[in-house]
Amino acid sequence: MKYITFSNLIFLLLALFITGCSSSTIPPKDTVIASVGNNRLTLQQALDEIPRFRLQEDSLSAVLSFANQWIETQVSVDHANRIGIPNSEDFQRRFTQYRNELLKILLRDYIIETHQEEIKVSATEALNYYQTYREQFIFDEKYVRYRHLTTRTRTEADNANSALMAGESWEEIVERYSVNPVLQLRQSTLFIPLSMAATDLPAIHQSLQIIGLTERSPIYYINGQYHLVQLMEEKTEGEYPDLEWLIPQIQEWLKMEKTRRITNAYLRNLYLQAEANNEIELSNFKDLEQILKSYEY
Repeated sequence: MKYITFSNLIFLLLALFITGCSSSTIPPKDTVIASVGNNRLTLQQALDEIPRFRLQEDSLSAVLSFANQWIETQVSVDHANRIGIPNSEDFQRRFTQYRNELLKILLRDYIIETHQEEIKVSATEALNYYQTYREQFIFDEKYVRYRHLTTRTRTEADNANSALMAGESWEEIVERYSVNPVLQLRQSTLFIPLSMAATDLPAIHQSLQIIGLTERSPIYYINGQYHLVQLMEEKTEGEYPDLEWLIPQIQEWLKMEKTRRITNAYLRNLYLQAEANNEIELSNFKDLEQILKSYEY
């Protein structure tokens, strides 16, 4: 079993990431930074897998952490292969289950990809839908739009709070401090029923009940992470939502409905074709009932 030495890995990564290195001294991205047996991890593979915000925070630490995790995984996999786990009945059964689930997921992706034109929803189509069902879009309770930020450390949470107070760009704050910037940036654009807002985090949910517009909650420590929330907008019960916000939402809803309908129809046709070709057999109810009675549970 062969590993790149820790000191060599440090040297290599420093050469890649320290500011001021000339292009002629920077190793190529296909450079192997770790190996276990015949398996190799290249710098490019690591960079492709590591989230961009982690690389921006501390690229050296991010790559070293990923390389160590990769080594641990490969050591475990190699050992499992040596002791014959892939040949066990349990492995084969689970492998078949995982394979079948993956095939189902990829088939659905294929169906969606090959029906892109049918799934598209224009702004005009969404507007027509709104005009037809306008009364259904009246808010039946208070809706809120809020910024929820989750950080790894208290220092990051305090810095983010200070940046919010200073009026810095929310997009930059999320990118710099959030543990999941893509998700939390997207969530901050949505209106959500107040009764459903952050219900998985009771302290945050409670704060949204009492803070005013643009106010920020205290910083909470929950499940090993730090959270704060800022209320941005409210829509009261009985109010119509703004079309500028609503039309893109309706487009997404209609797109999801078209996707569901097309996918189900495709899968239903597959079933009917297999049935017509006599490829399907199923025990009748009475026979199955008799068989089950012979087993003890």
